[in-house]
Amino acid sequence: MSLIDLKKKTRIVLEKRALPQPPRCRVGLCIDISGSMHNEYQDGLVQATVDRLLAIAGTFDDNGEMEVWTFNQKYSTPPVAKAADFGNYVKKAILDNPNVNKWGGTNYAPVMNAVLDTYFRGERVVTSSGFLGMFKKTEQRAPRETHIPALCLFITDGDNSDEAEAEKILREARQYQIYWQLVGIGTDTDFRFIKKMADDLPNAGFCHFPNLKISDEAIYEALLTTELCDWLRKL
Repeated sequence: MSLIDLKKKTRIVLEKRALPQPPRCRVGLCIDISGSMHNEYQDGLVQATVDRLLAIAGTFDDNGEMEVWTFNQKYSTPPVAKAADFGNYVKKAILDNPNVNKWGGTNYAPVMNAVLDTYFRGERVVTSSGFLGMFKKTEQRAPRETHIPALCLFITDGDNSDEAEAEKILREARQYQIYWQLVGIGTDTDFRFIKKMADDLPNAGFCHFPNLKISDEAIYEALLTTELCDWLRKL
């Protein structure tokens, strides 16, 4: 299956949702790399998923690129995924990348913060006052020049250890033009937290797959929901 074929399947679902020409959005992927995801990476299932999501990025983003974050207790920022990475991104940019923190436990808040910093808040800038800057320090944000809407595909196979912090960030994110598609993988947990967030927040959805061995059509139907398309229409 080629990237062109997958983009055609993406378009078919969007046409069913009466959104054949979606607005321009940046597409980001946050994908769990905690210890319980080890087999999914080694078996090629994460690569197959990234390939399918590149088709979504190619449909929504005019440059066809997809920002990628991996997360366990911390987060890492591998290189941006591009069309040229189809079929080989995960090994090259994640598994063989010594700068990517792998396996371990699961926290959501650090990576969610990184997404908002990248797309909306801008970089942290610390300024000092007083003689030679020795006194009060103030942290501000250098605002982004453009606030292009963003779709964040957030894939995890387990519950997080920082619910309060993650909820605070998701609630803050309501002020930004970002939609979180929260995806639970596996049957070892009920994903209570991200289900609740999707129920509570207008810019978050939830879907669940027992595993990543799913068809292209199933993943696009689950990710490109009517709720998401309604949100996009309002931009």
